Amino acid sequence: MEDKIFLSTKNKIIEIKEDELRVDNILYKERREDNTVEYILSDDISEEVLTNKAIELTHYYYIKALEKLVSAERMLVLTGAGSSKDDDLFGGKLMTELWDYIYTLVNQDFNFDTFLSTLEIDEDVKEKRDLEIVLSKAKLYLEFKEDSSITFHVDTIEKAILSQCSFSLIDKSIHLDFIKKLTSRKTKQSRLKIFTTNYDRAFEEAGAEGGYVIIDGFSFTQPRKFSGKYFDYDIVIRENSRTSSTENFASNVFHLYKLHGSVNWEKRDTEIVQIDNPSKAMMIYPNSNKYESSYEQPYFEMMSRFQAELRKGGTTTLISIGFSFADKHIFTMINEALNQNPSLNLVIIEPFIKPTVNENFEKLFELSKRSSQILIIGEFFKDFVTNLPSSQYLDFNGHES
Repeated sequence: MEDKIFLSTKNKIIEIKEDELRVDNILYKERREDNTVEYILSDDISEEVLTNKAIELTHYYYIKALEKLVSAERMLVLTGAGSSKDDDLFGGKLMTELWDYIYTLVNQDFNFDTFLSTLEIDEDVKEKRDLEIVLSKAKLYLEFKEDSSITFHVDTIEKAILSQCSFSLIDKSIHLDFIKKLTSRKTKQSRLKIFTTNYDRAFEEAGAEGGYVIIDGFSFTQPRKFSGKYFDYDIVIRENSRTSSTENFASNVFHLYKLHGSVNWEKRDTEIVQIDNPSKAMMIYPNSNKYESSYEQPYFEMMSRFQAELRKGGTTTLISIGFSFADKHIFTMINEALNQNPSLNLVIIEPFIKPTVNENFEKLFELSKRSSQILIIGEFFKDFVTNLPSSQYLDFNGHES
């Protein structure tokens, strides 16, 4: 049976290792009437039984932990491709799947194998289907040599990425339920802020389905134009008259920051607008220049706000979903904030907890064993949303108010 980690934090590690269910590296045992059941793979204890018990224990632990964490003064979310990946429910693709799709684009002008050979891409990159390394090498190649074929291939790949990210959610209910649970907060608490590296419109579609107002940095007039000042706007309900001094913040509002751009952004001269079918979408495509691109507007505005939110005083919970932490600049922001802000807690949702997937995730995994600030949960987004508790408002003594 393959080893698997279900949960990792300072006070609890739940895993199946060497065909045993272990909690804090101790074989899990359970009393049943007059017998003691040891959770070891055997004729009596199947893989399914071991896995289901591990999931049951994981749910029990993280639901109790999250009841407090979701009531933090600030609630932040960071999502990556994993929050849009489910063939039956969402429709998004992982980077490796985009690689596979690009392989199907064979015609007289485009041939992915020829493109890879020209760039002298190593076999290990091909095996990993690492599109980011390929595009990085292509961009570097073009800086030193004009090559219309390489330029054509890069443009074709970027258009393919855009087309595959321009999907509509098959089922909006899971994203909407996630939003509902995390926006059920007291008006004095900070708005839910969702930061995403995805280009798709999953959260916009789910928010629209639920009648939410999304503050995304764009104006409320048409055409919608970007300016960082719009992140400081809010929606209030004024009772009786426009001049009433009594103002209540509207409940169905959240902030959305698309750190790498969007399928419906377009640059027109000096302005950035939202449009249904842009001629060239404004997106930071996967390559090693992502870090440099994040210092350009509008990306710099959103990155700056993400960093500022992580460092604010008071309790803050950051929930990361389907994000691999391979982006060094984002990982660095989070890692530094964990070191400097003891009131920041990081919850990572990753269905396949593989500590060695990249060096940044490995660092966070190792830190989770020593720091109570980090909780890593081996769960799919859809299952996590089902078990995610809604915010409970606690008073100073820990009682629900």
